[in-house]
Amino acid sequence: MGALRASELDSYGMIGVGRIYEWYRDGVIESDDEVAVTFHPETLQPLSVPLVNIRATLEYALDRDVIDPSQRDMLLKIARSMYYPDRSYHAMVKKGVEAGVVSVSVQDELIDFFVNNEVDVKRDDALLVIEKIRQLL
Repeated sequence: MGALRASELDSYGMIGVGRIYEWYRDGVIESDDEVAVTFHPETLQPLSVPLVNIRATLEYALDRDVIDPSQRDMLLKIARSMYYPDRSYHAMVKKGVEAGVVSVSVQDELIDFFVNNEVDVKRDDALLVIEKIRQLL
């Protein structure tokens, strides 16, 4: 949520850092559900995948010719339509199969690719924030 707030308050001096901030600032994304994620109450392990990570992971898959532009667009549309606690690569690909976007024959391979090559934008941005704080101190 920090990136969203920074994009709203940067004109008042708040410093925004990272790709998510830039996406909010530039209007690529608007909704707070882009960064929303659910966690296990005891272990704090994530139970869902934030949409910003799905976006970046789909781009990574496209860059590696794992999916084509149409599949990227449709899978992103599918992920956006899901309630944020339900977002996972497995659920997204399953819905992609149901919609005819993904072939049943490659669904397991595609899920494995997404899970094993996830671009964790939230983590990357958090590390950039720590570095920015070091610079400012």
